[in-house]
Amino acid sequence: KLGLPPYPRPAMSWLRCCYACDEAPGSLDATLTALVSEGEEALEWQIVQKSLDSAEFSKLLQLRGRLCDCDEHPACEEQKLSRQPQTLLRFLRARTSDLRKAETMFRAMLDWRQSFGVDEKISSWRKELGQQRTQRSIQMRRFETDVDLCQDRHGVPIRLIRTSVADVPGLVREFGKEIVLIDTLLRMEEAHQHIRRAMFEREELVCGQLQIIDMGDYGRVPNLASRLWSSLKLAAEISQITDANYPETVRKAFIIRLGSCTSMTWRYCIQPLLPERTQAKLIPCGPKASSWQQHLAEEVPSLAALPAFLRSDAPEALAVAAPQGGMVPKGLAQGQQGCWEARPKPRVPRAASGLAPRRHTLHRSLSEGWCAKMQVIFFSAIAFAAGALAVEPVSLL
Repeated sequence: KLGLPPYPRPAMSWLRCCYACDEAPGSLDATLTALVSEGEEALEWQIVQKSLDSAEFSKLLQLRGRLCDCDEHPACEEQKLSRQPQTLLRFLRARTSDLRKAETMFRAMLDWRQSFGVDEKISSWRKELGQQRTQRSIQMRRFETDVDLCQDRHGVPIRLIRTSVADVPGLVREFGKEIVLIDTLLRMEEAHQHIRRAMFEREELVCGQLQIIDMGDYGRVPNLASRLWSSLKLAAEISQITDANYPETVRKAFIIRLGSCTSMTWRYCIQPLLPERTQAKLIPCGPKASSWQQHLAEEVPSLAALPAFLRSDAPEALAVAAPQGGMVPKGLAQGQQGCWEARPKPRVPRAASGLAPRRHTLHRSLSEGWCAKMQVIFFSAIAFAAGALAVEPVSLL
């Protein structure tokens, strides 16, 4: 039923088999059979094995052997993370197949999940967001700038992150840093749920999510440069948490509508200093849609499924770019960091006049002045943070 060869159960335990794999590569199938007989996730192990060479799969088995005691960790009560080969593989690759470092990273992740109460807080926040009763849940949804788009070629929803219209400092000011962090963690958890679902549906290993990070100044939300500057410290704090606990979240990240100054700085000053695996995942693109369409077409079944502003530079397409984000008004929480129940008010659409920027407004603002300088600083900080940890950047805002 499992499609495994009818090997007899090995005399030694599967744990001993894991450590014997380096010396006897032919024992991999027998070790996998032992894993199944011990109650491991059979289908997932088979899917992962098909996608790896024998050397990497052997390392993965050894990592599982080192972490078998984590099955009883409180953080594995709801999800048996230590028994999921796809999850273990993410940590192994994040530490370039160094077993000791991967083990340390994984154990630290479990301890963090327990101490922070990740499962409980995310479950509570997901319920609160769904009910839309509290002021903070209503306004966090109203000013959100991250949304899922169509599925990519692997069946995973593409994540759009509109940094250019986000006012993260405003959200922190009104609702507190912790709820912004929990909201980010909720997105991380959902991303990995999508990745794992696609893996089982297609019976193939899916190596992360595709993200589109929009850095363009559309002239709709003011003070882009100052917003990026104010977000740097928070972005660094959140990235330390997400990079350490959610490695290999991103398969590729298209950073779109960057100015020429930013693109040149990236190509000649930043990119050569980053690890190759980080370079391969970050794809900086210019201010025009033509600079990313060809690359993006290789990742999605059809470009037509994407929003118009990601396919065109026409003013009418830019005018309806969504989500809209916006500046968070001071005093919006109205006390208690918005935890009180409120009745949601319909959002009044902004007048059509003023929505559509002139064609030159977008391109000029991307390449001149403080906006371009802040793009360089913000983008560099994200890239170097990822490179220093030898993991890819993840959704920061």
